[in-house]
Amino acid sequence: MDKFLSFVERVGNRLPHPFFLFVSLSLIVILVTAIMSGLEMSAINPKTGAEVAIKSLLSTAGIQFIFTSMVDNFVKFPPLGIIIVAMFGIGLADKVGLLPVLIQGSVSKVPKPFLTFTVFVVGITGSIASDANYIILIPLVAMIYHSLGRHPIAGAAAAYGAAGAGFDVSLLITTSDALFSGLTTEAARLIDPNFYVSPLDNYYFAVVSVIVLAILGTFIVDKVIEPRLQRTLAVDADVKVEPPHQLSDLEKKGLKNTLWAAIIFVGLLLILILPSTSPLRNPQGGLVPSPFLKAFVPILFGFFMTVGITYGKTVGKIKKLADIPAFMVDAVKELATTLVLFFVIAQFIAYFNWSSLGQYIAIQGSIFLEHTQLTGYAMMVVFVVMSAIMNIFMTSGSAQWSLMAPIFVPMLMLVDYHPAFTLAMYKIGDSTTNIISPMSPYFSVCLVYMQRYKKDLGIGSLMSIMLPISISFLVVWLVLLLVWVAAGWPLGPGVYPNL
Repeated sequence: MDKFLSFVERVGNRLPHPFFLFVSLSLIVILVTAIMSGLEMSAINPKTGAEVAIKSLLSTAGIQFIFTSMVDNFVKFPPLGIIIVAMFGIGLADKVGLLPVLIQGSVSKVPKPFLTFTVFVVGITGSIASDANYIILIPLVAMIYHSLGRHPIAGAAAAYGAAGAGFDVSLLITTSDALFSGLTTEAARLIDPNFYVSPLDNYYFAVVSVIVLAILGTFIVDKVIEPRLQRTLAVDADVKVEPPHQLSDLEKKGLKNTLWAAIIFVGLLLILILPSTSPLRNPQGGLVPSPFLKAFVPILFGFFMTVGITYGKTVGKIKKLADIPAFMVDAVKELATTLVLFFVIAQFIAYFNWSSLGQYIAIQGSIFLEHTQLTGYAMMVVFVVMSAIMNIFMTSGSAQWSLMAPIFVPMLMLVDYHPAFTLAMYKIGDSTTNIISPMSPYFSVCLVYMQRYKKDLGIGSLMSIMLPISISFLVVWLVLLLVWVAAGWPLGPGVYPNL
């Protein structure tokens, strides 16, 4: 275990910051396209029969493209507007205190037999609150377990396992859904310029995944992890922990008013989309595909603005109209690091697209998959495991998907897999190993919270506690995906694994 942790730490520390990683990759693309173009390398698209020739980024046209398109590459990068708009609404609800109170209120009053299951459902769904999910849920659940005479470190493990190993799915549409769908759309357009991946495209699979993972997590924590901790890891005798914060009458009133606001918003939305002549339906009167699905991010923005403003006004966080944009500004400030990273990612993907290198790799990769017959369940297993291993060393999900999507999304489109299905496979790997990666900032956060109850708890102990959740989630979630494909069920509205 120590050797494995040391290896992960060494490799992770040698990786450059994602910003410089994509700068380096962009330079490599420029040089590679120059060489391949000089060798007149090309491929034949098996879908259209058209020849795809590599264009040099060091040619006159290529150099002009690099300098004249830089701003447009960034401004027109699909995930950019999507995540900012989504964050305006979700961030406001977070800043006024609604999301933290929802997380706390969902867990603190649950009957003991359903506690662990609720922790997993709330923790997995709580990814909509981003960092707050970890910071609030881990110490809160540990305290609740301790107050009930249960092992507090088991509670912390359940919270960390839910928030980390289930991060990429939720019962709600999150900013991560918007981000990943935008990156997937950009990658899919290497093959089909008009392709669109909606944040809803994996929703059915995500909802079932939440329930399955919550049931599995409950079994692992209650029947495996906690009994082992009770036998082998005694809590320090001098532990004194403050009881969980109780919701005030004003906070309860805020939640009540927020519920009514949510009901009214959903009711008005239903009135708008139910008529067959609704402007949000397609010309045939259907919802798949339709303007409604393409407008889901603005609708999400409207929903969270409605409930966020209602809660903020009720509890006194919003005293005047000027407070609303101020909270929105605070929320977007947290995207600063992401926006800087998006700038170089947008250039990298644009170079891939303009030079036809992405199409070339996708065509050659699809031919390889077909010749080796690695296009069925074996491919799915290999792809998920590869994503899981990469995630241990590169814990930024958006950076990892930005690297993988331009290669694998078009490649698998050419062998008839929907981009949303490729994303679903990636999310399994990207989620399940979060909790065993020492490179994750929340690994240390969880360790600190656990050390409140056992001062000498080390990294190796934390890894051994979290491994059963990580491995079981990876195996069972992958099996769920394979069963889903075999049954031919839709991943989301009108979206199936195969194109």
